[in-house]
Amino acid sequence: MKIAAGIAVALTALALPLAAGAGPTVKQATTKQTTTVFLWNDLTAKPTTNPPTVVGKASLVRSDSGIAMTFRTTRLPAGEPITIWWIILEQCDKSDPTWAEGMPCSAQFASGRLVNKNGTAAFSGRLAEGSRAGCFAPKFPCQGLKDPATATVLLLARTHGPKIPGKLHDQLRGSEAVSKDPKADLCPAMNKDPLTRRPFCQIQAALFAGT
Repeated sequence: MKIAAGIAVALTALALPLAAGAGPTVKQATTKQTTTVFLWNDLTAKPTTNPPTVVGKASLVRSDSGIAMTFRTTRLPAGEPITIWWIILEQCDKSDPTWAEGMPCSAQFASGRLVNKNGTAAFSGRLAEGSRAGCFAPKFPCQGLKDPATATVLLLARTHGPKIPGKLHDQLRGSEAVSKDPKADLCPAMNKDPLTRRPFCQIQAALFAGT
């Protein structure tokens, strides 16, 4: 089954205007980009407003061996577990049965933590070239990072709802995407069944165009 849009959409056209506000890259062994974190509408796969509503700042460091990010933001649900996800856009392997036109090449875990009482949080993470660790879900593309220098990278902040005793590890280290219908693991508005609806959604983003 092909996965509906949600967090998985082609962002090439979106990347250029948003990344225009990113900081300059330095042409050396590593390059660093900085950009804003903005509120994200997962149902449309776009910022919630135009221009985007800025809530934080993110950076991406690219090297020959992979990428590393920081994601510092506000206006998150206080005290709740949030995860950050790498969404990788580059030349995808079209023979991958989980991939379809308009989807990213890969969606992988980047970081997770509990939000402070004031709704702020800071995240950091690394993704090695070729690594397929932390895949979002079995039916979601997970081709890994092929070219750290040229890939467009979208970081998405995923809410997991209130902290649940005994399940915090899962809430902070994975997507909790286990439904047979992948739409049930995206935004609640995409899942009309009240028996399977859960508090998952991608609510903030930072976008980095390939160098």
